[in-house]
Amino acid sequence: MIAPLAIVLLLQARPTNAAQPPAGDRDALLTRAADAAKSGNRAEAKRLLGAAVERYHSVSALMQLARLESEEGDGDGALRALRDARTLAPNSEDVLTAFAEVSLRMQAPVPAILALEALTRLYPDEPRHPYLLGVALMRAGDVVAAIEPLRQANALDPDRALTLVALGLAYNSRKEYSEARPLLRRALDLEPENADTLAALAEAEAGVGDLENAERDARRAMQRAPANATANFVVGVVRMAQQRYAEARDALLAAAVADPASPKVEYQLSLVYARLGDQAASEEHRALYERKLRAIEQAVAALHAPSSGGGE
Repeated sequence: MIAPLAIVLLLQARPTNAAQPPAGDRDALLTRAADAAKSGNRAEAKRLLGAAVERYHSVSALMQLARLESEEGDGDGALRALRDARTLAPNSEDVLTAFAEVSLRMQAPVPAILALEALTRLYPDEPRHPYLLGVALMRAGDVVAAIEPLRQANALDPDRALTLVALGLAYNSRKEYSEARPLLRRALDLEPENADTLAALAEAEAGVGDLENAERDARRAMQRAPANATANFVVGVVRMAQQRYAEARDALLAAAVADPASPKVEYQLSLVYARLGDQAASEEHRALYERKLRAIEQAVAALHAPSSGGGE
């Protein structure tokens, strides 16, 4: 639903206060590692970076190692390197940002939230930190808590399409469609071809009763991304309003396949099956709705539990 996050692991981190051996030897190892990586010898690059970590406790080596692990799809390895980097440089903006981004990529929003909360305190003028915090909170299911950092990010950088879409999605989730629609229209002005933005705008339009524009924008989104969950959901809602229940069912089933965790799709399916006279299917989807809603509520409760240590 939301546009994809780039995982950017910066190669340089702030130096630590720990005493270091001569920098020349360390820098030579890092240079050799960079040359090995550039030539495609990644195993040698990782060996040299490991040596730099062992001998010099180099944060820069850990960051480069995390980048290599991330590029190879080893998210666990990247997180291990970044945890070690955090131990050496706990307030480094580069380290904390990389850790949060990789955590989000690994579907681990709680550790990302803890890192991003620190970042927003340490670097309050950087808009990407509250933006990522809002995204992480939404991933964890806490849409209410996500709205404030997303507002902060939007205030710091009001013409960033990603932030506008995320905030619009948060308002949609809260059924605050009148708040969402102008934000999503602005995001669409900035990125006219973005299918996720079109679909989110369509949902806001459907929410305020503008079914004609909702269907138009949902169809435009589906031309670019036929399986888009939000666009299919909106078509289902529009068809329900038009009493075209079989078509509504088909669109909502497509939305359920695309977004299997969504409670709202199951709720609409329970309604459409009731209209179609299939009481057993209606009850089945009602039960699925309640189960998925409970899962989200439990995730939010766990997020705010005192013992929630972020999985570190």
